[in-house]
Amino acid sequence: MFKVMIVDDEYYFRQALKISLPWEELGFRIAGEAKNGEEALARWDEIDPDIVLVDINMPIMDGIELLQNAKQREHAAKFIVLTGHSEFTYAKQAMQLGVFNYVLKPIDENELRSSLIDVKNLIYKERAIRLEIEQLKQQEQQYIPVLKDRFLNEWLQGGASDPSSIDERMRHLGIELNAPGYAVVVIDIDASEGPASEEERNIRKLAIRDIAQQFMQSCFPHASCYDPHDRLVLIIGCLDGSADKLHALLAAVRNAVRTTHNFSVTIGVGNVCRDFESISVSYKEAVVALKHRFVLGGNQVIPHAMIADSGMKRSLFSVEKRSSLLMYMRVGNGSETEEWLAAFFRDARAKNASMEMLLVAGLEIVSTCLEFLAEMSHSIDQVFQDAAQPDIMQLIQQMNTFSELESWIRSLVLRAMENVHGNKKKRAGKVVEEVKSYILNHYFNDELRIEDIARNVHLNYNHLCYVFKKETNMTINDYLTEVRMAKAKELFDRGEKVVQTIASQVGYADANYFGKCFKKYTGISPSKYVNNIG
Repeated sequence: MFKVMIVDDEYYFRQALKISLPWEELGFRIAGEAKNGEEALARWDEIDPDIVLVDINMPIMDGIELLQNAKQREHAAKFIVLTGHSEFTYAKQAMQLGVFNYVLKPIDENELRSSLIDVKNLIYKERAIRLEIEQLKQQEQQYIPVLKDRFLNEWLQGGASDPSSIDERMRHLGIELNAPGYAVVVIDIDASEGPASEEERNIRKLAIRDIAQQFMQSCFPHASCYDPHDRLVLIIGCLDGSADKLHALLAAVRNAVRTTHNFSVTIGVGNVCRDFESISVSYKEAVVALKHRFVLGGNQVIPHAMIADSGMKRSLFSVEKRSSLLMYMRVGNGSETEEWLAAFFRDARAKNASMEMLLVAGLEIVSTCLEFLAEMSHSIDQVFQDAAQPDIMQLIQQMNTFSELESWIRSLVLRAMENVHGNKKKRAGKVVEEVKSYILNHYFNDELRIEDIARNVHLNYNHLCYVFKKETNMTINDYLTEVRMAKAKELFDRGEKVVQTIASQVGYADANYFGKCFKKYTGISPSKYVNNIG
């Protein structure tokens, strides 16, 4: 029920107004009354009205002053002004103050009823809108973590290059990260901890994030997210422009994870950069540093600067090399893939690369192979045959010679390609057989279309046509015509002589068109073929 307050200086008018309408039937309740504006304001919090029926002309504080005061105090109640003809000018002034409507005295009950119902509908509408806005705000708050992760990942990948855009989005997402320099840290659970359930892994991820944030919050401004490989990434604001204190703090984070949760992490640290646009570079450096745990061992902090100082900075496996290898694997060109692998390892030998760098390059190639299998919906288990040694990383680390690494990687890549593309060929052959079978069972249907066949074998129309032509060197329509003509000949050979009958039995509604197709296929018309048989 909506609460109504009556403000009028005439006592008997107020009493009459209370019984003039079936208030509760209409959805209203008279919650209180006042004889002037001052008294109404005094009782406002007590009554908390939704709707106020107010007279213009009252002593002490008239209706206009009450409206002005209510507006200043931002009261949400709706006002309906009760006024006489002589006060019509004041009524217009009241409308300018946000009054919903006015009703002339003496009160017409139907007019008042109509006005009350209108204001009730307006309140319902406004409440619905406020509720919707509130729900949208709540939804936005729920999605803030997702939006924040998405923005930070875009930034780490170099997709947010406009500084003004970065500033604006950071403010919107509540990220405070202003400092003379920035460094990116990547924290990952060590593979040596053994397999863990999805639930246990999520618990570990949350534990790492909590510990890292506890150490960072009083020392460095920072923002955190998980990258596409499910590793915790921290973007750190270095207040003194260097990372010396950061490295010591990260060592404490690593120790805290080991002592409090009994598993280990490795932390890769990128170099300090001076602007937002270079944060993606620091992230890539942190990832490179992290990858070297497979050479240096886990459970440690690995700054990229340390790798650079040790002569390990130069990568053998560039982005361009990765792209070309992935392209050859996707196309299924075995010879070009073998040439790529031979050239890669030949180049590595020519550069006298260290064993450490060769192991990292080997991991990069294996990672590319795994990516290829994943996008083709194939599992590594389908191609990895060393059942006694399922840990690929450990297997690579145990290899003793460059030739051993080269041979194993070449075998893995080529097996992956054979597994993917060999299955494609088998599937293509199966599709062709399904198409031929469908045609043999439906060739007599003069409304048979390729679309029907495509639906039956669950393939896209264009792709089906491509696969059939590639495998048989003929189109589906040509094959269908060939089947129909062969069946027509069989019927003629059995003694059937009516061309129209034969045409309808092999899927042709038009006997003339059938005749043209038959002559094109056999070299003679149906009638001559029948005569030759006779």
